[in-house]
Amino acid sequence: MAEQILQEVYRKSPEEVISYDWADVRDGTGYAVFYGGNMAGTTYTSPNTFYSGLLTKNGETVTCAPANTYVLALDFDWDIIFNNPKDIFGDILTSIPFGIKVVSATTDIFTFYTDLLVYHYDGVTETQIGSTATSEVIQQSNSEAGDIISSISTLKVNASTVKHFKEGDILRFTMKLYVKCSEVNKTAIGGIGCDPMNRSDDLLPTTVPAVYQVIKTNYPTQLKFQIPFRTN
Repeated sequence: MAEQILQEVYRKSPEEVISYDWADVRDGTGYAVFYGGNMAGTTYTSPNTFYSGLLTKNGETVTCAPANTYVLALDFDWDIIFNNPKDIFGDILTSIPFGIKVVSATTDIFTFYTDLLVYHYDGVTETQIGSTATSEVIQQSNSEAGDIISSISTLKVNASTVKHFKEGDILRFTMKLYVKCSEVNKTAIGGIGCDPMNRSDDLLPTTVPAVYQVIKTNYPTQLKFQIPFRTN
């Protein structure tokens, strides 16, 4: 009698394992967390914490002119590149530490805030997702040269319909900081905290051009993105 050989059946494992930091079962979404940082002067995002080259990403020194009119103090992008197709749906949450350093002023009122815009970028066209989110307005009276004024705000942008990202597509976070002063020709520099390790900002104006501390010591410096992916 010929010997029968039984064919072994192996279970095929999935090509990738997707893990989420937390999930909203009702909406069928799982949230993945990314952190913004700086590597060799370039903004960078990662799902893992890492030591950023800078604790804050600063803009150029801006002049308030005319008085009591907002001027754009910085405009930075953080990109998340998709290596595999994904669908985004739900509330995109971004925690942004931001602040200013008063460079020249005497008993002036400085006011500033941050806008957040989220885009789908396919390499050619930016398509905005949801509406522009705006932080609370921060104001300090009697500001003097050398003052550091900072805050942190969590902003929500809603992807109300499913947004599909192909391999190579980019989820782009654009952050803009606006500042105004009660008197003309006073100057300030703005910045966004970007240290995944959440270290205290202790930058000093020791370089040319000067890199100023813009977030008070022991304030949060962690820039955090919470992204809702469809799970069904």
